[in-house]
Amino acid sequence: MAIIMFLVLLGGVFAGLTLGLMGMDETNLHVLIQSGTETEKVNAKKVLNLLDRGKHWVLVTLLLSNVIVNETLPIILDGVLGGGWKAVVISTALIVIFGEVIPQSVCVRYGLAIGAKTSGMVLALMYLMYPIAYPTALLLDYFLGESHGTIYKKAGLKTLVSLHQSVNPADVDALTEDEVTIIGAVLDLRQKPVSQIMTPIADVFTLSTDDILNEETVEKILTAGYSRIPVHAPGDSANFVGMLLTKRLITYDPEDARPVKDFQISTLPETGPDTSCLDILNFFQEGKSHMALISNDPGGQTGALGVITLEDVIEELIGEEIIDETDVYVDVHNKIRVVRRQVTNSRKNSQLTRLLTAHKRQTHQKVPVRENSVGSIKRETSQHKKVVEPFLKPVYGTITDENVMAASPEPHESPFKSKMNGESEPLLKK
Repeated sequence: MAIIMFLVLLGGVFAGLTLGLMGMDETNLHVLIQSGTETEKVNAKKVLNLLDRGKHWVLVTLLLSNVIVNETLPIILDGVLGGGWKAVVISTALIVIFGEVIPQSVCVRYGLAIGAKTSGMVLALMYLMYPIAYPTALLLDYFLGESHGTIYKKAGLKTLVSLHQSVNPADVDALTEDEVTIIGAVLDLRQKPVSQIMTPIADVFTLSTDDILNEETVEKILTAGYSRIPVHAPGDSANFVGMLLTKRLITYDPEDARPVKDFQISTLPETGPDTSCLDILNFFQEGKSHMALISNDPGGQTGALGVITLEDVIEELIGEEIIDETDVYVDVHNKIRVVRRQVTNSRKNSQLTRLLTAHKRQTHQKVPVRENSVGSIKRETSQHKKVVEPFLKPVYGTITDENVMAASPEPHESPFKSKMNGESEPLLKK
């Protein structure tokens, strides 16, 4: 009777391991090795080392062992019970219940731990049955191909991320809605052209090189609130020659009434509408410019379609408009005023929100700014600069324009072009 129970349990082990080990995905095992708990890392390494010898080899070995045990059991029962239908019924019941259902259910739930503990036994069986199991495994590899784990495409990854958040939202480790949005946007960034997120040229605030920067024009610039303004040739609103950085007007007196062309016009890169958002983001990260002109004829004098900024790309990543405390913002695509998203009670009452609010009050108390004096603004905010500067020194050293330019990456080939004074040339050269 002991031999019968041993054979039933041994058959159950082989059946359970067949389902448990074959259900293991190599990609998931690599993930556990990198980011699992210490126990999961150890177990995953043992199972992966076993499967790396050949998944079909493991499969054939376990199936062959299970068949041998299951075929031996009726022979033993025949000698004990005298054969007949009793031996058939009892052997079938024992195999189904204790040799299939229970062990497979357990191994599906605890397959990693059981597979790791029995990996040595399975490896010994693999070499014991090598003459039969290994050639059969080679045939399976030839006709079916080797298994390398599940590699998800981008669409599958997006679905997987969404399921991670929706299946168990109460889990502490579950992704939040914002995280799911950002991850999905990053995965779509390469396929999305800049023409889908650019600001149409008709909605762009622009200046002509002949425009006089008097009090009225400067007031319009300040009211618009942009840090970079595209500049076009006189009388040709489609021929852009560069952009004006509004910070150059900080010390400018509007009573001088000087034309735009008297100021330094910065390079305005140009690219085609089919450029991917990922390419434009990589270009912006080089630090050459945070604005680019989208044109059907990059570098030419016509074909301007719109402009795109680094903020546009970041908004695409986070899935919502960026509006700071000074913005009077209008969605140029839908022609509606954007309403700030309501802050939930949990965000209002969060410790981070309270800390930020307290810091904002302290900043306002310690750094008063008078808008009627540029000199006072520079002088009274110098203390705030001293607070910020130590955090930037490890990267740039002292905060100066020379150091910032020195930290810029080396030029290389780029699909973007610039256009200054009506002449077109590649923006970046080797």
